[in-house]
Amino acid sequence: MSAAPVIEQLSRETGISTAAALFDKIPPHPVDPVLSPLFRRGGLPRGELVTVSGELSLSCGLATIAAATREQKWCAGIGLGEPAVSSIADLGVDLDHFVNLATPGEDWLRVASILIESFDIILVDPGFAPSASERARLLAKIRERRMSLISLRPMSGSTEQIEITDTRWSGAEHGRGRLQSCLVRARSQTGTHRFLLPGPSGTPTSVPAGTLEVVTGGVPAGTANAAAEARTAPATSPATSPATSPATDPDTDPDMGTDTADDPRWSTITALRQVISHVG
Repeated sequence: MSAAPVIEQLSRETGISTAAALFDKIPPHPVDPVLSPLFRRGGLPRGELVTVSGELSLSCGLATIAAATREQKWCAGIGLGEPAVSSIADLGVDLDHFVNLATPGEDWLRVASILIESFDIILVDPGFAPSASERARLLAKIRERRMSLISLRPMSGSTEQIEITDTRWSGAEHGRGRLQSCLVRARSQTGTHRFLLPGPSGTPTSVPAGTLEVVTGGVPAGTANAAAEARTAPATSPATSPATSPATDPDTDPDMGTDTADDPRWSTITALRQVISHVG
C-alpha cells in the first residue's frame, strides 16, 4: 500500500505543518550563510509560515529571500509600500525574480491567496490579522503548494519566529559621514544571533571580532546606566545661582569631568542659567 495518500492528507491537516518536509525530506529554500543560523533547518522552510518582526524587519525579510531569487525562485512582495529598488538590489535580491505589488492593506489576504498558486515565496506586511478560519485556509494552501510565506508582523500559526530586538547604526560618528552598516541582534528558536544588516557592501555580514554588544535603544554597552542616571537626576532649581551652587560649579560637579571649565560651551550654559535665575 502506498504511503503517498497518507502523506498528502497529513500535509493538509492543521497543526502538522512539517509533515511533507519530514516524509519527503524537502530541503528548505537557501538563505544567506550569515542568516542561516536563524533557522532550525538552516534555511527558509517550505510549506510553512515564518514571521520576521521588529525594527528592520523589511530589510531582514528581503535579505532572507535574496539567495532564493538568485536561484531563479519567484518571490512576491505584498503591502511593502514602495521600497527603493536600489536598496533591494543591494541586499542581494535578483530583481528579475522579484515582484512588488502595491496592494491596499485590506486586500492582502485575497492577493496572497491568489499568488500562492504561482510564487515560491511571498513576503507580506499584513494590513490586518486574519480570523482563525481565514488563517487555517491560508496555512492549508501554503502546505499544499509547499511554498514559503514570510509575514513582517507576528501571526499565529507560524512555525519559526524571528524577532529583531536591537539595532545600532555606525558610520556617522560626530554627526558626519555616511551610515555604513547596522549591527543587529535577533532572537529565534535557535537562540540569539548578531550580524550586520546591511553590512558595508549591503548584504548581511558576520560581526567583526571585538564589536560592541547591541543594547536596547541602540546605546553602546557601558553607557546605558549613565544615561538612565542622567534622566532621573533632580533638576537644578532656577532660583539657585550657578556661581554658588555646587551642582553647577565646573570644578566640583562630578558629572562634568575635570576639563569642563576649559570647554567654551560651559560659559554659554552658565550665562543662560544666570538669565533664568533672574527671570525666576
